[in-house]
Parts: sequence; structure tokens; C-alpha cells
Amino acid sequence: MLTLRYERRHKVLAVTFTGVMSSEELAEHDRLLLHFLAGRDGVRGLYDLTAVEALAVPVSRINQRGQRPSMFHDLRVVVAPGGAGLTFTRTISDQFRAAGHSEPVLVDTMAQAYALLGLVDPQFEAVDPPID
Repeated sequence: MLTLRYERRHKVLAVTFTGVMSSEELAEHDRLLLHFLAGRDGVRGLYDLTAVEALAVPVSRINQRGQRPSMFHDLRVVVAPGGAGLTFTRTISDQFRAAGHSEPVLVDTMAQAYALLGLVDPQFEAVDPPID
């Protein structure tokens, strides 16, 4: 499952994946982010992958994603899961670096992510999906 929440004061979009992360969810992520970020500058990303239980994304898809530029132009912080999710996160990060793009900052806890993003008493609001 994929959820998006936005903290206006700090301009942070929180993206949370739970359960099985699939290629379809990644495609939905891209669609939602493109829509949300259109016309917005200075938005930073916070990815919470701690509740990812399994990864159902082919290695070829991971490599493709890592070759594309990030949709975020500012800081992205990823709270990495263990197991296959951590491998996925590190692979994407390595691919970004190899392609010359800024890579996400990987951390172990939400407290570390909040500190990096300067989040003090954040008030995240649900982001409604666009109506097609």
C-alpha cells in the first residue's frame, strides 16, 4: 500500500509504503508524485519504507528506476527497511550516484529523518489522489 502526506510548513512530502512493494505501486507512486509536485518548488521527500514486508519488483525495473532522475529536486531522506527492501534502497541509491544524480540519504529511524529535514512538531495532512 502507498500513502502520501504533506507537511506544508516544512514543505515535506512523506511517502509511505507498507506490505508488498510491487512494480504497480512504483508506477502509481510516479503518477501521484508527478501530479503533486507539478508547480511546487522546494518540496523535500521523506520515504518511510520500514513497513515493507516484501519486494515484488524485478531487478531490471530497479535498474531502470535508478537510471532516471529523481522527481524531487531537493533533499530526499529514506528510512530504510531491513532485508530485501534495504537492498532495493541501496541499489537505487547506487544507480542515482552512478548516473550523476543526487542520491537519497539513507537513515535507520524516523527520528534521524526528522532531524535531517528539520521537522519539529510536523503536522502531516493526507494527500488526496488526483481524479482522472
